[in-house]
Amino acid sequence: MKIVSVKAIGMRWQCPVMSDAMSVCKARQALWVKVETDKGIIGIGEAFCYGSPLIIAKYIVEEQLAPVLINEDPTDIELLWQKMYWRNVPNGRTGLVMGCISGIDIALWDILGKAAGMPISKLLGLHSDKVPAYASGGFYAPGKDLDGLKREVEGYQKKGYADIKIKIGRNPELLGNAVRYTAGTDFTVRYEEDIKRIAAVRKIMGKEGRLAADINAAWPVEEVLRASADFCEAGLNWLEEPILFEDVEGLKKIGKGLLGISLVGYETAQGCKNYVNLMKQNAMDIVQPDVGWGGGISELRKIGLAAQGFSKPISLHSFGSAVHFAASLHLAASFPNTEAIESEENHNFLKTGVLKTPFEHDEHMNFYVPQLPGLGIEIDWDSVEKIKVF
Repeated sequence: MKIVSVKAIGMRWQCPVMSDAMSVCKARQALWVKVETDKGIIGIGEAFCYGSPLIIAKYIVEEQLAPVLINEDPTDIELLWQKMYWRNVPNGRTGLVMGCISGIDIALWDILGKAAGMPISKLLGLHSDKVPAYASGGFYAPGKDLDGLKREVEGYQKKGYADIKIKIGRNPELLGNAVRYTAGTDFTVRYEEDIKRIAAVRKIMGKEGRLAADINAAWPVEEVLRASADFCEAGLNWLEEPILFEDVEGLKKIGKGLLGISLVGYETAQGCKNYVNLMKQNAMDIVQPDVGWGGGISELRKIGLAAQGFSKPISLHSFGSAVHFAASLHLAASFPNTEAIESEENHNFLKTGVLKTPFEHDEHMNFYVPQLPGLGIEIDWDSVEKIKVF
C-alpha cells in the first residue's frame, strides 16, 4: 500500500461570540488532513492551528510535508513521523509545522486501523473502553452575567458531568495581564468578579466533583501567587496554564504556592522531549497535551508513557472538531494514567454537526470509545461541504 495524495480540508463556522482570558472568538475553524492510498483506503486527521489562517496550514501540509509522504507505505507511521520531523527541523520542530505533522500522523493511524480492521485504541493497546470527561465551558460572552454562568453549569450537571472547567483571567486592571496586548478587551471583568464566578460554580457543584479554571497563560507569576488563597477559599481544584509554559521557574514557584490546587498544562507545548523537560522540573501536576498540536497520536503516546514514568496523570486537551475528539478518545483509552478528557460543551458545529452518528456516553458523561476501524467515526460529508472553505 502506498500514499498517493495528501490534501488539506479547511472549514469555518460562524459561532456565538465567546472569549477566554486572551482572545475573542467569533468563528470556529478546523484543518483536516486527507491521506489517500492506492488501495482506496483514506485516512482523516486534524491539525490544530490555534486560530492561525487556515491557508498557511494548507500550504505546509501540501507543499512542505506531502512530498515526504508520496509513494511511502502509510503504515510505516513512526518512520514517516521521523522523516517529516527531521526534514523540517530548522523551521518545524515547534509551531504550526508540528501541528500539521500532528494532523498527518492522525490520518496515518486512521489508515492503519482501517487496513487492520481495528479501532486505533486496540492498536495502541486498549486500557479502558470508556473515558471519563469533564465539561469544558464557562466562557465570557456578551451579556453573560453571573446568573448566565450559573444556568450553564446547572445544565452540565443535568447532563451528568461531575467535573467542570470555566474560563477566568480576563482582567485588564491586573498589571502584566496579557489581555492588554490582544486585539480587544470586550466584556472583561475585574479580578473580584472572577473569584465570585469560581465560588458560584463551586456552590452549584457542592462538595462533589472537581472544579477547574483556565487562565490561558494571561497572568504574570506574581498575580497567580497572590490569588492562590482566594482560589482555595472559592473551592478551586485545578488551575490550567496560568502563565506561559516556557517560564519554567515561574511554574515551579506557582506549583509550590497553590495550596493544594493541581497545576494543569500545557496544551500549547509540543513534543515528548519538551514535556519530559517540564516533568523533570515538576512544572505541572497533571499533563495536558493536545493530539492535534503536540505531535499526533505517535508523539502523544510517548508523552503519556513518560507521564506514567513520572507518576503523573494525563488529561488530554481537546477543543477541535469531531476528528480531534475521536483521536483524543482513542489515545486516552490506551493510557492507564488517564485522569479525564476535555469535553467541550460550547455549541460547536465542527464537533457535533459533521458526524452521521454522535459520540456516545453513559449517564455520568464517560465517553465510549468508537469501535469501528480507525478513528471509528462516520463523517457526514454533505455537512462538511456547507462549511468548507477549501
